[in-house]
Amino acid sequence: TILEEEKDVVQADHLYSKALAISPCNEKALVNRDRTLPLVAEIDQRHFSIIDGKVRRLMSIPKGNSALRRVMEETYYHHIYHTVAIEGNTLTLSEIRHIIDTRYSVPGKSLQEQNEVIGVDSAMKFINSTLLSRLGSITIDDILEIHRRVLGHADPVEAGRLRTNQVFVGHHIPPHPRDLNQHMQELVQWLNSEEAFSLHPVEFAALAHYKLVYVHPFTDGNGRTSRLLMNLVLMQAQY
Repeated sequence: TILEEEKDVVQADHLYSKALAISPCNEKALVNRDRTLPLVAEIDQRHFSIIDGKVRRLMSIPKGNSALRRVMEETYYHHIYHTVAIEGNTLTLSEIRHIIDTRYSVPGKSLQEQNEVIGVDSAMKFINSTLLSRLGSITIDDILEIHRRVLGHADPVEAGRLRTNQVFVGHHIPPHPRDLNQHMQELVQWLNSEEAFSLHPVEFAALAHYKLVYVHPFTDGNGRTSRLLMNLVLMQAQY
């Protein structure tokens, strides 16, 4: 099928990229990457067009539509559920809804997990009420404020602070703590650059997520903060 062929092309391009990262002068990998790169770009554009069409249809629905309001509300709960579940949180969707709506704890579940939910809810409310309506660039302070809310209930000591220790994420070794300020400066410069704004919003958001999680500037909460930054970029582009 077309979808399987696309997956094969993307996988091949990924493997050639990895080969070139190890051996930049590998002639076979260079030749093959020159063949796969334009094909991947074509696949991307095709999928971007599909997404754009869906966004246009969604944006054409009147804001007061009751079904749209219900979908937006459900999406809010689902985002919190999935973003904490990725990190190993065991709370169910209904339990998360209960915590957010009532602020009462769920018997038999750890307070740590419940505080993680409250933190993401707080960060999302901050983004929706403050950052989306504000004119201007995304700053390091904005990212720190998002993280301060993400981790504020689960680990208030580390919330909103760049890490001071070296961390290891699988085979990835993030930058040393002494280099974090420079990396964060470079990140926000890119986030507000013409290069970034020239990208399709989905590509821009994906790269913003990748770049922040690559730096891994926090002791904990990097994934949740990166996903919220990704969503902020998408929402600023009306996605």
